[in-house]
Amino acid sequence: MKRQPKPDAGEKSIFFTVPFVPPSVNMYVRHTRLGHHYLTEEAKTFYEAVWVHSARRKVRGKQYEVTATIYLGKGQKGDTDNFAKVICDGLEKAGVIDSDAKITALHLFKQRDLLCPRTAILVSVI
Repeated sequence: MKRQPKPDAGEKSIFFTVPFVPPSVNMYVRHTRLGHHYLTEEAKTFYEAVWVHSARRKVRGKQYEVTATIYLGKGQKGDTDNFAKVICDGLEKAGVIDSDAKITALHLFKQRDLLCPRTAILVSVI
């Protein structure tokens, strides 16, 4: 008798592309005068895009490796390290991973593609 996998076991790795660049961490959260903070529309839109373009697939394990390549379009700029938080939080909020604290290897690359800005993301169990 073949053992059935757990329904929430997830895949060992997934690759998908989000059709735009994540907002910089500087455009991620806003603060009110009373000290409250809230996510910007840009951040919410990126989270939703991660959920849609990952096709609700999941990776489950004790540790994760994330490789992301940000392809900047015409006139776009941003520091590579400022994109990291938005990508990692987006993976968790979209349910691709169960906790961004389990990301133990993170590889970020930035390139130019004037006609097709996007973010390519590979998530693997390690």
